[in-house]
Amino acid sequence: MRTAVIVDDEELSVELLKYLIRRYEIPIEVVGEAYSGDEGLELINRLNPDVVFIDIRMPIMNGLEVIERVNAEHMGNVSFIIVTAYDHFEYAQTALRLGARDILLKPVEPELFLETAERILGYKRSNHDLFDRIIEYINLNYSEELELKDCAEKFHTSSSYIARMFKKYGGTSFSAYLNGLRIKNAAALLKETNLSIKEVCYKVGYNNLNYFYKVFKKCVGATPNVYKGKE
Repeated sequence: MRTAVIVDDEELSVELLKYLIRRYEIPIEVVGEAYSGDEGLELINRLNPDVVFIDIRMPIMNGLEVIERVNAEHMGNVSFIIVTAYDHFEYAQTALRLGARDILLKPVEPELFLETAERILGYKRSNHDLFDRIIEYINLNYSEELELKDCAEKFHTSSSYIARMFKKYGGTSFSAYLNGLRIKNAAALLKETNLSIKEVCYKVGYNNLNYFYKVFKKCVGATPNVYKGKE
């Protein structure tokens, strides 16, 4: 379960976001609400949420200032979603340059909210509760040693049943999904950080560098060295 803080000086906007999270059964728990930028900054620093829904124009400290302060202290580990009026769209574009993940214009449309939530989660929901919970678990723990039997034990079901769900609802296999997720995150780390290829390999859940090279090339079409621009 991801955690979220909502920072908006309009109470109705806060309540709408909470309602939409409940309506679509998004695996995000709202752990805090703030109605000014300075209060929001304090909450974010104290609660360290995964996601922050934030308005731009607010009393005392605006959303852009909050994002800059949080990024400096949390090194970009918080996913910001801008929720703002069309009149402030130009400011929202600045927020994107600061690393915000997405923009939602007020009044927030439910379908667009769902699309944004799925981008943050990293997967599309299937409306099959068990499968969605397994996918969420994998997305949160892909960097650990993770096998099909581990998921079966955790969710009190069989490996064969999970395999069938992946084929039916995901159109892929468990291992293909896990490898794809790991390689997607590995590619981002190679482009956006100064981590070595070996460090990236271990960070995304592989314990064999040769196997990592093989899977990376199969998924991306280039070796990690070429992708990182070192060859």
